Amino acid sequence: MTSPDADAGQEDAPGAERDAVPPLPAGTVGVPVRLAEPAALAVLRAGLRVDLLVAPAGGRPGETSLLAGRALVLDVVGAGVTDGSAAVYLALRPDQAQRVVGQPDGSRFAVVVRE
Repeated sequence: MTSPDADAGQEDAPGAERDAVPPLPAGTVGVPVRLAEPAALAVLRAGLRVDLLVAPAGGRPGETSLLAGRALVLDVVGAGVTDGSAAVYLALRPDQAQRVVGQPDGSRFAVVVRE
């Protein structure tokens, strides 16, 4: 029988795939976001900074709001997958994370890559 600590150590082993994910900056939380246009995931990679925008469900055409400026991309999951599971994993402040997860069903998310 192994201890929970032993299992945790295996996940953090050198060379593990997780090593490619930047560490979560202090004061942030990790939030997965499904983009309205999954093809945008093809240009994203860990370490980039993006602005996260939302077009709320029921909003006027062309109406968007900035939810998070210069958010750190931690990971891109499922780029190229067409089953709806693809997402970008962002480091957000807790208040930004609350705004993201509090959006009504049908809201559409997009990102703008920053320098």
